[in-house]
Amino acid sequence: MGITRWIDRVGFVSTSGGILASGFLQGLGVLSVRIELASIVLVVILFHAVLSSISITAFVGVSGLLFGVKLGLDGRSPTVQTEGGTVAAIVPVYQDVQALSRSIQGLLASTYDDLSVYIVCEPDDHASQRRAREFADHDRVHVLVNVTDPGSKASAINHAINQTASEYVAVFDADECIHPSFVGHAVSHLDRYDIVQGRTVPEPTGAVESVAYYESILLSYVGRRLLYLLTAFRIASSRAVVMRRSAFERVGGYDPEMLTEDFEFAYRCYQHRLSVRETLAYPSRIEAAHSLRDWWGQRKRWMTGYVQVFHRLVAEINPFDSRSVLSTAVCAGTIVGNVLMLSLLSKFLVLLVVEAEAWFLPPIGAVGAVALTVHLSDIRRVGLSRPGVYWLVIPALFPLYGLTMVKAVFEYLFTWDGSWYSVEKG
Repeated sequence: MGITRWIDRVGFVSTSGGILASGFLQGLGVLSVRIELASIVLVVILFHAVLSSISITAFVGVSGLLFGVKLGLDGRSPTVQTEGGTVAAIVPVYQDVQALSRSIQGLLASTYDDLSVYIVCEPDDHASQRRAREFADHDRVHVLVNVTDPGSKASAINHAINQTASEYVAVFDADECIHPSFVGHAVSHLDRYDIVQGRTVPEPTGAVESVAYYESILLSYVGRRLLYLLTAFRIASSRAVVMRRSAFERVGGYDPEMLTEDFEFAYRCYQHRLSVRETLAYPSRIEAAHSLRDWWGQRKRWMTGYVQVFHRLVAEINPFDSRSVLSTAVCAGTIVGNVLMLSLLSKFLVLLVVEAEAWFLPPIGAVGAVALTVHLSDIRRVGLSRPGVYWLVIPALFPLYGLTMVKAVFEYLFTWDGSWYSVEKG
């Protein structure tokens, strides 16, 4: 075993242990609060672990309320156009032959008239090429092979967009089934915005898939509410997204060197001051990871990509550009926030030690209330099945996310060779 791999493993174990120990010691700390009511003076002593429980409950509750308001507002009679400019819908595919049908059939069912579908295959993926050509009989479907710079989703998207001349471009995953009204709804906003980003909903068809669904609600959408409220930063992804061609060209497209090309793309859009409209109306259904191995591999890939993006942002920071500084701070906050979720485990252990287990209930209740409320809404909006018991697992994912981020940091610094994990779909 090489020295760098030893450093990677020892660093991961020691750092994780240090975070847990630090969180435990912090949780044991006390805070005295003096309350004066008329002639009565009360001194309340709280453990920091209790304050953590209160703060998590408040954050989830407020963020969940903001997300609920956004869901309600976006769902009230959203505008949908059937024409208004040509749209090239790009569907990059690589070894997703079993999942491709759902994406193409969903796009062909779109109510938007001026829509053409471009399936982009890799040169060595002959199975996907054969499957894609089965759809080419339809006059709205075209098959392209990424011969410009094969080997990544980003380069496939760039290649396809360069082969088209439409006014608007849209990008969807090969396993993504869009709502028939989504493209028309997105186009209706492009007279005021550069980019429209839709919501994707992992289908909770099993235990792992349900965990991914609730995780998406809490971490991908609810967790961003305060950031979106306080800043103009918005995620502009590489799926469920429709944009002006001029906006895509302004930022130079997606970067094939980035492990999470959509995460990096969002920061460049923000730095170039593009306006991004998030819409929760007409969400897309996507496949979730089907096994724990895929779930872990996918998340570690995301985390490694976050670290890679942060590395680039720091290297290219312009201290005289407020958006450059703020985007670097936002990315740093994403990394640090994930790492600090690991310390939550040790702080909750403090509640066991001091026999204050009742303080487990507020954050678990807040998480459950938000997750189940959104699920009930998605039954009507997306056609999901009824909630099961898997939402109870979500609190345990927070420290696991912290472990994943710590592992990603050390792998990126010492052993990552540029490879990425591919999730099995279909």
